[in-house]
Amino acid sequence: MELNEQQRMAATYDGNAKNILVTAGAGCGKTRTIIARAIHLIKSDIDASRILMMTFTNRAAKEMKARLKGEIGPVSEQIQAGTFHSFCLKAMSKAPKSFGIEGLNIIDADDQQSFMTLVRKRHISKHEKKLDKEFPKPAELIKYYSYSRNTCQEPRRYLVDNTDINEEHIDICCRIFIEYQKAKKSKAYLDYDDLLEYFSSALARKPDLKKAVTRLFDEVLVDEMQDTNPLQFRILKHFSDEDVRLFCVGDPAQSIYRFRGAEFRHVYDFQEIFKNSEILRLSLNYRSYQEILDFSNWLLERSPLDYNNALLADRGNGCDLPTMSEFDSNLDEASWIADKILERRETDIQFRDIMILVRSGYDARPIEAELVRRKIPYYFVGGTSLTKLAHVRDVLSLLRIVRNEQDDLAWMRFLKLWPRIGDKTAEKLVNSFYECDGVKPIEILTGSLGTSHPAISAHKQTSSNQSSPKVCISTAVQALTPILEERYDKWDFRNQDLKLLITVSERYKSISEFIDAFTLEPMTGTEIEKLEIDDAVLLITVHSAKGTEAPICFVANAKQGTYPHSRSYGDIESEEEERRVLYVALTRAKNELIVTRSTDHNSGFYVQNKATEGEEYFLSGIPEHLISKEIHGWNSDYSNGLSTLRDIY
Repeated sequence: MELNEQQRMAATYDGNAKNILVTAGAGCGKTRTIIARAIHLIKSDIDASRILMMTFTNRAAKEMKARLKGEIGPVSEQIQAGTFHSFCLKAMSKAPKSFGIEGLNIIDADDQQSFMTLVRKRHISKHEKKLDKEFPKPAELIKYYSYSRNTCQEPRRYLVDNTDINEEHIDICCRIFIEYQKAKKSKAYLDYDDLLEYFSSALARKPDLKKAVTRLFDEVLVDEMQDTNPLQFRILKHFSDEDVRLFCVGDPAQSIYRFRGAEFRHVYDFQEIFKNSEILRLSLNYRSYQEILDFSNWLLERSPLDYNNALLADRGNGCDLPTMSEFDSNLDEASWIADKILERRETDIQFRDIMILVRSGYDARPIEAELVRRKIPYYFVGGTSLTKLAHVRDVLSLLRIVRNEQDDLAWMRFLKLWPRIGDKTAEKLVNSFYECDGVKPIEILTGSLGTSHPAISAHKQTSSNQSSPKVCISTAVQALTPILEERYDKWDFRNQDLKLLITVSERYKSISEFIDAFTLEPMTGTEIEKLEIDDAVLLITVHSAKGTEAPICFVANAKQGTYPHSRSYGDIESEEEERRVLYVALTRAKNELIVTRSTDHNSGFYVQNKATEGEEYFLSGIPEHLISKEIHGWNSDYSNGLSTLRDIY
């Protein structure tokens, strides 16, 4: 594997430090470096089975495995590589009693909401209209509880410090959280947070278990270290406490997931947290021309924090200066972006070589509408996940009850698919499953509905084909298609989602493995469009854009109130994360960077580009040698008028 000097020094480090942090700037080859580290360890006679590689998505883990296999062959398969959640799930499945769990039925976000809704109803009656209106909704309760767990805070302390909920309501919230946790445990359900918390707390309580698990490995390699939250960080500390070596790769300048609990200080204060440690830096960028990096470096240099990693382009200089284009409205901005895309297409540039980055899905709407109007093929990333689509969840409910007939949530959804079975009837049927000991739920259901009922037939057909995930899912889809086609419009389009389910299932050995993996790492619905369209523009939110790049990048709606977001004003930590969000957007561009913004009065951004007094705006005061400015529409006339006045007077 070819490495530059910085990468080689990091990958082959053999000094006295036990814990290594490699700060790898955008486009500096961090994945290459962590893979090279694994290869170096194996060539240094470290047993491959004693190497653990952890990252944040199954997609990234699969990429690492594929690249390792290409470099060193079958021995790479002995390395354990996966997400924090999948590693904890695998470890606990080997010895569930040691971790204090019974069963491993993973529930996703929608199941969590269903569960939380049931628990909330027991404490907040709909008849208490004022209380019901003021009290946090189920989605908010889940968010608060999840964030407190991932940041290792007591729920009460988190609610007091971070919300404006009154004391009486906080008491009710805490009771709901306790009951929610008990309700899950009674059904042997685990949500995403349980996977991490049960694993970490068991190791903290049981020193012998901690030694047994952590000492299975000599080396732990961590990708995207800047994205770890305190709960994940505790897991890494368990390994470090037992003298397992940590090799972490991350970039403090790309820490942008605070809303998920990610802690920027894990990388920024690495040497203070891990005393026996060393920091190595990668600053040679292979993605962008220097003109783009100079602009990105300038943005970081204005920060009160010292990121200490100005990027240097391996490609050198070679492109035009980044462009800053201003418009009267976001509609004009969207129209101009579409014009530029079509102009590039006429010069034989492919649509797939163009990326449009937006701060949020809301910011994407006018651009998306314009792309549709102009018939420019595109796909949007940052939208609804495939597992949140109703028809997909219907099929998954059947698969889940085939796997585990005690899955009440899946039964409720499955039963309500059929005519004349509503909430009350479904609940009555599910409750009847527990009235006859030793009798299987499907037998009780058959007695209630009759052997010819399509629900019974669908279950029977699917359960008899579990040997192959692909056959099992194909059978479930075929059995449910008549009722789903009747329930949903645009069936031809929706059916493509189900075909994708069948295709994806080929990667898994069992239906249980498929359900767990698909729940832990849901595929976005728009990936279907990506698979079907070979040449399309990528419209993407910045938080979804980590790891992506394109020859031509538009960073749209880059106005005051967006960078930084207006909600962050006055909070230094929040404002600095917003700076990093913009930095991630700018560093996606390889050959051409175009920043656009509009001056409509609702945006809080005006012609002179001056931030409102007391409010930061990251793109004010850009040196002229770093960027080329263009003004369109009314602003252009206004600026020309000012120039004329200056000439006259």
